[in-house]
Amino acid sequence: MSYVPSHKTTLGDPIAQPNALTVIEHTGSTTQTVVVGNKVNIGTIHNWYSNFNPVISNNIFTLPSGYYYYLETNVQSYKVGSVSNWSLMTISFQHYDETNSSNIGTEASNYGNYGNSADNFLHNRDECAKALIDCTSSSRDISIKILSNAGNYDRINYNSGQGYSGLGRTVTWQLDP
Repeated sequence: MSYVPSHKTTLGDPIAQPNALTVIEHTGSTTQTVVVGNKVNIGTIHNWYSNFNPVISNNIFTLPSGYYYYLETNVQSYKVGSVSNWSLMTISFQHYDETNSSNIGTEASNYGNYGNSADNFLHNRDECAKALIDCTSSSRDISIKILSNAGNYDRINYNSGQGYSGLGRTVTWQLDP
């Protein structure tokens, strides 16, 4: 991306400044399994810029009308216990438009291998699902769904004290139309 000095406001802020920037923390647990078609558990809202608090119910968040939204989601995956032999592990996930019953944006994957000293396989899908959503005329209900589970990953957003994998998150940019 090129820097263009004329694309700044009189205050020096970038012209593409969001109306609000919010992070939805995924709910950590030791029991959320990787099941194709299931929604990822989401919870705590953190306002990083301005104040936007989407309504969350049953692991679905509502994006209010009047704005565009850009979403980036990362789901953390984990294998509990050990695997008896070398194993390739991949899960994929994507934003799901509950209002229109369809996957939206880009699909993402977590990829790893177990029992091999080097990660020497090519894998070219992003680990972050992305979506640009037009809510200028109506609100939309959004979730994050597991699309596939190939291999031995068996937990997501695992928060055990031992073998902590980290927590997933959905970063939400609220953009003026």
